[in-house]
This record gives sequence, structure tokens and C-alpha cells, in this order.
Amino acid sequence: MINRILVCLDKSTYTESAIDYACWLAKHHDAGIEGLVVLDVEGVQRSVGPVPLGAMKFAKTSIANKEENYHSLMEELLENFSKRCEESGVRCSEFEMQGSPAAAILHESNYFDCVVVGLRTFFTYGSGAGDDGEYGTDDDEPGDSLEKIMDQSLAPVFAVPLDWKPDDEFSVLIAVNGSPHSMRALRQFARLYGRSKAKVTLMHCSDDGNGSAEMLTKSVAFLRAHGFDHVESKTESGDVREVMDSGYCEPFDLIALGANGKSGIVECFTGSLCKDLIERGDKPLLIANG
Repeated sequence: MINRILVCLDKSTYTESAIDYACWLAKHHDAGIEGLVVLDVEGVQRSVGPVPLGAMKFAKTSIANKEENYHSLMEELLENFSKRCEESGVRCSEFEMQGSPAAAILHESNYFDCVVVGLRTFFTYGSGAGDDGEYGTDDDEPGDSLEKIMDQSLAPVFAVPLDWKPDDEFSVLIAVNGSPHSMRALRQFARLYGRSKAKVTLMHCSDDGNGSAEMLTKSVAFLRAHGFDHVESKTESGDVREVMDSGYCEPFDLIALGANGKSGIVECFTGSLCKDLIERGDKPLLIANG
């Protein structure tokens, strides 16, 4: 059961999609949302650069001005968040933190059932939309907060692409290989999306094209027991990272997979694949952790 959702707010337009999804999920579970903004104090200080002898007073003034401007931006983000939640009829609260963005988000996420964040993150002070001033283009300068959150979060992470809108009817691809991490993705998907009108495809990759029939059969049964009526399974031949290219993933509205693999095999299946999908940036991801 989902009771508390953490949505991470940054200065980019990815935040709009993150709020939309968080509101959809909150209504689905009758849950509350917390909107979190983080003041990147270290980033602000780094932006001033080395301070020449005798210029410390000027540097402190510059840092203070930048922090004040950043606080104004944070207030605008929280105001917009509250307004969007009110329009959606969702319970919400607001929270501000200071420090390293990824560390702050990870700390706060310990007290929530799931985390919603943009597929590109711009929490760090120096990140931004590039020279064209438009997010979602090649000259974006994103930070690495999502990768750090993905690797360490105890809660499942939902990473939302730009301009993505949730729908009650959607198709999902769940990559499974029998590892604890892929099974965690299966279980967390069922918990997050139970009773939704999802069409689920379970996909297993093997070098010779022979899948684990028992694992897939039991996985299908698990999802059907959780109210998913449309579930199918398939086995593909080859490396999972090569199989799950843009063309293969294109028909699906959501991709669910595990993270935090420790062995070489599992890391190849989860960590590297997950980073490939983040870099591609065209599909929403449910990244299972814990």
C-alpha cells in the first residue's frame, strides 16, 4: 500500500511531468505527496570560484545574493506544486532542505513509499538548459542526482521523461531474469500499480533463447493474483542491453527493472541497462530498490 509519495522539484520543466505523475499515483492510492526542494549550498559556493586574497567580503556577498535568488526560486517551485496538487484534489505538504541534492533526497526518501523525479535532474546549481534555454535538447547540462538516488535509495524510484502524462490504461515492459533485483521490480510494480488497467509484458533474455519457463509462469501468476488481467511473457535471445533498444521498447508506456546489482551478471542486467535507458531518456522508468 502506498501512503506517502516524495516528488523532487527542480528548476526544469521535467518537474511538471513529475508532479503530474505523483498526483496520478496519489489519487490511485489515496496517498499524500510531499514536494521537496533542495538548496545546493555547495554548488552555490563552487560557482564563486577561488577567492583572491582580500576579496573574501565580495565573495560572501556574492554567495549570499545567489542563495537569496535560489530561495526565491524554491518558493516559486513549492507554490506551483501546491497549486497543482490542489487542482488535482491531492493532499500535499512542502519541505525545503539544504546541502548536496542527492544526499538530501536520499535522506528524506527513507520516510516515503516511493520517489518521483525527472528523468533528467537539475538540482545542482550549475546545471541548466544550456544556451538555447530549453529543457529536453542536446545542450542540456543535467546533474547526476538520479544516478546517485537510483544506486542507493531504499524506496522505488519513478523517473519521468519530459512532457509525459500518465494514463489509466497503459502497457508496461518488466525485464526479469530471476535475480532478486528483477523480482523486486516485479513486486514493486504490483504494489505501485495494483488494480490499474495495465497490460504487462514480462521479458526474459538468454544467450540461447531458452528462458526459465517456471520463473515466467510463476511471475505471470503473481501479477494475475494482484489484479492484472492482461499479462504475457516472452523470451528473447541475446544480451538484454542489445535487445532492449529504442525499437523494442517503443510500444511500451513504462519500463520496470531492478537496480543495485552486486554480481557482474546482475550489474550488467540492472545497473548498466538502467543507465542506458536513462541516457536514452524517452521512456518513464520504474527503478526497483530496497
